[in-house]
Amino acid sequence: MSRFLKILLVLTLIVASGGPVCAQPVPLPPPVPPNVAPQWAPAPGNPAVAFAPNIPGNLFLVHRRYFYYYGGQWYRGKTPMGPWFPVRKVPKALLRLHPSAFK
Repeated sequence: MSRFLKILLVLTLIVASGGPVCAQPVPLPPPVPPNVAPQWAPAPGNPAVAFAPNIPGNLFLVHRRYFYYYGGQWYRGKTPMGPWFPVRKVPKALLRLHPSAFK
């Protein structure tokens, strides 16, 4: 089978399956309760990261992207309500957070 046909077959299988698993949003409980706006503050251990101490979820803001730590996994979203996508490479700024930044 030619290389072109192999690539075409793989792409067809990916499209037919709905795309790569990492490209699909993950249904998670929302970190922000209804009718509550996150109040952002510098995060303990790294002031380059903002966190929302007024909400029950572990929600962070880095470079205009929202990160949600839930169930031992990091997720990324474009808004505080998601949709949430698994993070393959966690930004270094989040890895430097003090444990007190987490709930």
